[in-house]
Amino acid sequence: MDVVGVVLVGVAAVAAGVAIARPLRGAHAEADDAEYLSRLEDLEAAKESRYREIREVEMDYRTGKIDEADWKAIDRQLRQEAMELLRRLDALGVRDE
Repeated sequence: MDVVGVVLVGVAAVAAGVAIARPLRGAHAEADDAEYLSRLEDLEAAKESRYREIREVEMDYRTGKIDEADWKAIDRQLRQEAMELLRRLDALGVRDE
């Protein structure tokens, strides 16, 4: 077999490998997309939950259900958690609107 024949066989083998691997890669990409969307939904839900909790604890403070020291401590913790969630969303390429 001459050099041209070896090159042609090599090219054919690579082309066959690419043709076979393409559908498999597509399924993997879909799984990655589903995982990304799931993580995104979880983070968005957690963020909205923290925002709601911040509003609720502020209302509890304003209505006298908790004192100022407790409100500040709880508010600080909730805001730190919300900031961490925003950082994680930012790492996924999501901007808070």
